[in-house]
Amino acid sequence: MLATQWQQVIISDLRKVLAEPFFWLILLAPLLLGWGLRYLLPSLAGQFQNFDLRDYYPIVVALLILTPPLYYGVVMGLLLLEEKDENVLLAVAVTPITLRNYLFARVAVYTLVSLPLIFVVHELIGVIEIDRTQLALIAIVASLNTPLVVMLLAAFCKNQLEGFVIGKGMSPFLLLPLAMFFVPDYWHVLCGILPTHWPIIAYFTAVNEAGSGLFFGFAIVMAIVMQLLAVVWLYRRFDKGLTTA
Repeated sequence: MLATQWQQVIISDLRKVLAEPFFWLILLAPLLLGWGLRYLLPSLAGQFQNFDLRDYYPIVVALLILTPPLYYGVVMGLLLLEEKDENVLLAVAVTPITLRNYLFARVAVYTLVSLPLIFVVHELIGVIEIDRTQLALIAIVASLNTPLVVMLLAAFCKNQLEGFVIGKGMSPFLLLPLAMFFVPDYWHVLCGILPTHWPIIAYFTAVNEAGSGLFFGFAIVMAIVMQLLAVVWLYRRFDKGLTTA
């Protein structure tokens, strides 16, 4: 019985996503950007004589490989806000499924879909060589951005309109950790309070030939811990706001 209910939930999500051209654009954007940069970056690199664009490939690629989990998180976050507006979530909360299991299952689906896309987008761009095991670990921790974005929208947005506004303003969420690429030594750890900082630092460490393997492992662990803590806190805020509304 529960399996049938979950199947209906997933099918319902697919119908909503496929019916919206905006969602199609969000879902396909990372692949299109990755394919375009595969040819654009080498072409641009040859246009500069006193500036080596290749030194900044890690920034560009790090930004692009984080787009699948962020975009997928925005899509599910908007669907969740629609259900919040229609009081669907309140109805789910009193069913045998429970709201926590309902959200966990749906977030898990979107996270698992975004995970291989991180790997695919990186290889599609193809301008940086990296150990495949390290890339797989980075993809796993970066995919946690999906539940992070979902719960961020759910916890702080009252409706889909606010969700669109905050979803479009996600750039600082990424750009600040990326700016730490220019900070010498390990001063960038000061930015570690941001959950999105650690997957990016793990990537920078992996592509840097002088990068410490020990620090890479530390960054992976911190990426898991910080993002999961943020997701739990955001879920509790969302659940409290839902029950008191």
